[in-house]
Amino acid sequence: MVDFSTIDDNKMVARRTFRHFSRKVFANPTHRPYHEARIKAALQLSEREPLQGAVADYFYACWYDIPYEGLEIFSMIQGRLHLQIEQAFLNCINKLDYIRHSSTFATRWSVLVTPSLNVQSHRLRISSDDAKEIAKNITVELMHAQAEHDIRSIEQIEDEFFAHCLACNDRVAFSIVWFRLGKSNWQFDERWRACQKSLEQNQYAETVDNVETKGTEA
Repeated sequence: MVDFSTIDDNKMVARRTFRHFSRKVFANPTHRPYHEARIKAALQLSEREPLQGAVADYFYACWYDIPYEGLEIFSMIQGRLHLQIEQAFLNCINKLDYIRHSSTFATRWSVLVTPSLNVQSHRLRISSDDAKEIAKNITVELMHAQAEHDIRSIEQIEDEFFAHCLACNDRVAFSIVWFRLGKSNWQFDERWRACQKSLEQNQYAETVDNVETKGTEA
């Protein structure tokens, strides 16, 4: 059972703020203050995905500002993303590259840019620590929404979690959340089972690929 007295209220507020400005950015893509507010909210979260998605949207929509204003944002996010991701954003600031609509830097949190068709290259690297942190946050959010009988928030959080698991092939986070919610008699609907099935299929496909690769090398 989740102890609601230990819920990090600041993170809950940050998530709501992030979602609020995500809608604002979607409706007004070139409005820089909305992007900045969204990025600041993402910085209060422990996961990398929201921040990377928000920055990618900003660099895409406000590309004309990036060479002049991008360093201000970069100084805020430096050290929070993978080094190769930060270098890619720095290249945009230095006019060496730019973020395209179909981008390898898009995440499930992006509202303006979409993931590249090259799934393997855009997939985030999820460590076991990242997966555990994501699982903890999702579980707390879902239990809190259930306690307040907020069905709409539950479905939104679940959908975002499924999108994360499938985009990042995060079987660890899915298993942890499934186990913790199951202890609280959570009602797992067909969306949960569909996500579980997809993750199992991905695992099987990876196993087959590894076997074929080893066979070729031999």
